Amino acid sequence: MFIPRKTGGYNQRDADLEEQVLQHIEGNPCMNTRTIAVQEGMRPPLKKAMFHLAWSPDSLPTSEAIAPLLEYLDAHLVTLNSALLTVNFIRVLQYIWEVVLAELSNQMDGNAGDKPAMFYERLHEALDLLMKFFHADEKGLPYKTLHSQSFMNAEERLQYHKMDTSFLIDRFYRRRLQDQMNAVSTEYGVLTVMAYLNHDSLWVEVKNARDVIPLDPNGFSDPFVIIELLPRRVFEHCAEQQTNVKKKTLNPTFGESFEFSVSVEQCRSPDAMVLFTVMDHDVIKPNDFAGEAFLGLSTIPGVADTNASIDNFHGLKPTELPLMHQKNRSHPILQILETRVSDRVAIDFVKRQKQRFAQA
Repeated sequence: MFIPRKTGGYNQRDADLEEQVLQHIEGNPCMNTRTIAVQEGMRPPLKKAMFHLAWSPDSLPTSEAIAPLLEYLDAHLVTLNSALLTVNFIRVLQYIWEVVLAELSNQMDGNAGDKPAMFYERLHEALDLLMKFFHADEKGLPYKTLHSQSFMNAEERLQYHKMDTSFLIDRFYRRRLQDQMNAVSTEYGVLTVMAYLNHDSLWVEVKNARDVIPLDPNGFSDPFVIIELLPRRVFEHCAEQQTNVKKKTLNPTFGESFEFSVSVEQCRSPDAMVLFTVMDHDVIKPNDFAGEAFLGLSTIPGVADTNASIDNFHGLKPTELPLMHQKNRSHPILQILETRVSDRVAIDFVKRQKQRFAQA
């Protein structure tokens, strides 16, 4: 295995060779890791070895499937190691680590045919083996360097790829709930609601909204609110409900209450939430998306405190929720769901989100 050499015994020939290698890395400030890899001739063999690793039969252990890749890396890193001072070799090693992560990501996110059953599990195991290889028992890259943003992204996407569609959608909405909790901007308006659980009845009141974005040519909107319980696999028996339409206003007052039959156990899940979708009603063309907001159910009265006796909304404090738009068109969960072309649930979900992006 490659080991960074000592700084002693360094002559002019070594210095000249080192300078030639480093020119590939530092000679052009616009040069990125992919250009570096191509110029050094490493990327095509790396791509081939990574393909072999990813698409090897499930019967072949990951430790054997990855062997050609590690052997190739070791041979070339030994050559670089003999030509560079330790400090510069470590810098080159970091560039190559990023290239390897890019090639692994390309295999992971590709959509070429049906993948073996253990495809993502193998890549996850390979990622761990590659990290240990580049760490080289503390003689290579430190773990802090190995845990780069590229590594974190690859690890996250591998976790997502291994998840069932329903749980991946749950994860998407969990992140949206966290976005709601962190939201401070009110550029899309604010929705005021209240909610409580009384025995096996969840009561939700949509009180009003203010500063809804204008979506009609007259400078107003015709807003209404759709109320939906999530996750759908938990609350599949609860149909979505909606308020009446309020004409020509950006500050609608609804004052409407809705009842859902649920249990306290269902509401206590950290994934349990209410999704409020504000739409602009149109007669001829499809309704326009105006914004969405999320309310977690685990902390509402009657769930957080089961000893509380609540018979109506009297005395409850309203909750103001900034309306949000999903702006990340490269959301990793949506990208992964979009690759599941034979999964109708996944494709329909992505289509729904894309429609909101388009209208946003």
